[in-house]
Amino acid sequence: MIIGSPLLAPQAALRNPVINDVLPTIFHEPWWLDTATRGQWEVVESFHEGSMVGSMPYFCKNKLWFKTGTMPMLTHYLGPAINSGSGSPNTRLLRRIAITRDLVRRLPKTASFSQWMHRGVKDVLAFQMEGFQPSVQFTYELEPAPPDVLWRQMRDKTRNVTRKAQNIYTVDDAIDAEEFIWLYRQNLLALGWDENIDLEVAKQLFIASCLRGRGQGLVARNRDGIAKAAIFCVWDQSVCYYLLSTRTPDSGNGAITLLLWSAIQNAAARGLVFDFYGLGYRGAVMFYTGFGAEIRPRYIISKSTLSFRLLREARGIFRKSDTFLSNELRHFFWATSPPRR
Repeated sequence: MIIGSPLLAPQAALRNPVINDVLPTIFHEPWWLDTATRGQWEVVESFHEGSMVGSMPYFCKNKLWFKTGTMPMLTHYLGPAINSGSGSPNTRLLRRIAITRDLVRRLPKTASFSQWMHRGVKDVLAFQMEGFQPSVQFTYELEPAPPDVLWRQMRDKTRNVTRKAQNIYTVDDAIDAEEFIWLYRQNLLALGWDENIDLEVAKQLFIASCLRGRGQGLVARNRDGIAKAAIFCVWDQSVCYYLLSTRTPDSGNGAITLLLWSAIQNAAARGLVFDFYGLGYRGAVMFYTGFGAEIRPRYIISKSTLSFRLLREARGIFRKSDTFLSNELRHFFWATSPPRR
C-alpha cells in the first residue's frame, strides 16, 4: 500500500504538498499529534528528486537527565509513512527499506527511543539495520460484517453477557467530553486510583475527534437515566480504535461488553476494522476473542544507550510503555472485573 500525505508533515510538505495518498492512521494526523503532545511533536522527512517519499512523526520528552522518544498519550500507533512507488515487489521492498533507513538517520539523538508501528508496517528490517531492537505485541481485530454475522461469530458466553446487559441498560451516543471525563474521574476516585493519563488532553482529543466526525462516545444508562459506563472510539479511513473506557464499580461486567458490541456494529456499518488494542495475557485473549476478534501482531522498535539502560535497571524507571500497558490494564478491568460491593 502506498501511504503518505502532506498532512503528515507540518514543515515543507504543508507548503508544497507532494504526497496525496491516505494517512497510515488517525494518530499520524497533525491535529491529533498537536492535541496529544500539546504541540511538542516533530517529524522527519525523506525526499527523492524534490518529492517527499517518506515521513515519520515522533515525540520526545525529558526524563531526569535523558531525552527520550516515546509514544504520545492515547496514541496507539505511529511509525513511518512510505511512498514506495511502482515496480516489482522486490523493487518496492528495497526502496521502502532505503527510505525508512533515511528517516531513521534523521531522528534526533536520544537516550531511548521506541515506537509502536501501525498495521501497514509488515516488517522492521530497516530499523534492525540501524541498530533498533524489534519486538512484537498483539492486538485484536474484527473485520466488518453484517450484524447477524458478527453476532454469530461471538462466543456463547459473550452473547449471553450482552443479552443480559441489554435488559439493564440503554446505549446511546448522547455523551459529550465533559460528561465522559467527569464520569471517568469519579470512577477513579471511587476506586482510589490515581489519574494515570492527562484527562485534560483526553478531553481535548474527544472534542477534536468529534468535531471532525472521527470519534464517538457511547454511554450505557440504567433505567433512571444514570450513566454507568462509557467508552470512546476514534477512526480513520480503515480502522476504528477502542481508545478509552470507564464504568462505575457497581455497573457489573456486562456494561462495557454491551458498549463494545454497539461500537463494533457502528464500525462495521462504516466498513471499518475494529481494533481492540488489547494485551497478550490470557484474560485479554479470552475477552477480546469472545467477540470473534482475531489476534494480529504489531511491531515495536526500540533503542537505548547503555547509560540509560543501567539507570533504568538501577532505579526501576520507565517500566513498560507508559501509554500502553497501564491504559490497557484499566480497559480490561472495566470490561471484565466483577462489581465491587
